[in-house]
Amino acid sequence: MMRASSSQGIQQLLQAEKPAAEKVSKAHKRKNRRLKQAKEAAQAEIEQYRLQGEKEFSKQQMVKS
Repeated sequence: MMRASSSQGIQQLLQAEKPAAEKVSKAHKRKNRRLKQAKEAAQAEIEQYRLQGEKEFSKQQMVKS
């Protein structure tokens, strides 16, 4: 009798573990997606800053000429 109840408890735990693992997996995917978006946004901002710096440098070079 004790084994049946123990086995049933284990089965319940295993069944509960599956949705929990799916939630964790989805959370990891969301986190990775947000990190990728943040990295892309940072790269775009860096590129914009670089282009602005090049433009300012070109202006100063033209003034010196």
